[in-house]
Amino acid sequence: MDAFNHEHQPPGEPGAPLPGAGDEGLDAGITKDDENIASQNRQCKTLFDLNVFRLFVHPGEIVEVRAMAVDGKKGMVLSGYFDDHEAFCKAAKEVDRKQHGGIYFTLQVIDPRLIARANNRLKIGDLTTSDKDVLFYRWLPIDLDPVRPAGIPSSDSELQAAMDLRNPVTAWITRELGFADPIKAMSGNGGHLLFKLPDWPANPENKDIIKGILEDSSKRFSTDKVKIDTSVFNPARIWKLYGTTARKGDEIPANQYREARPHRLAYIDDLGGLS
Repeated sequence: MDAFNHEHQPPGEPGAPLPGAGDEGLDAGITKDDENIASQNRQCKTLFDLNVFRLFVHPGEIVEVRAMAVDGKKGMVLSGYFDDHEAFCKAAKEVDRKQHGGIYFTLQVIDPRLIARANNRLKIGDLTTSDKDVLFYRWLPIDLDPVRPAGIPSSDSELQAAMDLRNPVTAWITRELGFADPIKAMSGNGGHLLFKLPDWPANPENKDIIKGILEDSSKRFSTDKVKIDTSVFNPARIWKLYGTTARKGDEIPANQYREARPHRLAYIDDLGGLS
């Protein structure tokens, strides 16, 4: 049996909606697979859970949602700014039902005045968040990406390799840098770790610190199968929106010659020290 079930949904009780997803859940038919490594007797979380959303977006703050290649059009970017969780959920779920190249959110703390660009709604994104719009680093992001050709989904075995690398990286960073246990997540194609920071100012000095940690982590842990992305240090970096679907390339079914390459829902499986 494959390590990841081909329903491409996070685990839970059969037919049960994920927390915070409302009556419709994140989608219909969420199933449980005992061999899915994301389960670990936890119920998965997404940004559609208000308590999880508030870990990233505190009251009085805003977040940008950005959807790429909407309706299959390479240049079609939708962007909007949100301080209302209900509007955030509605907009993200609606665009996730369309064809798209990924739905993302701004990970760090941004200038709240930007909400005047698109107030709790998505529109064609002629202006999006830049580094100068970021106030604080709230997270040290680690993106563990399976090595594969560009523009295609990961296979189950490739994804498994990325997820397996999360624990060694976590052990090293918590030991060497003294950070609390991170949020652990699945991006749809690879593994994520998010270490909570005490809202470091988004200045060049802290940018260099984040960059250095990423480079050190990559030198220590990247392999020929999984790479730690060293480019995610810039303050305005967007991050996969947990609860939406990674739609890189076409879904490919398995046959006797190849593994499946499915589109998968991104989710958080462990809130770490923030649970």
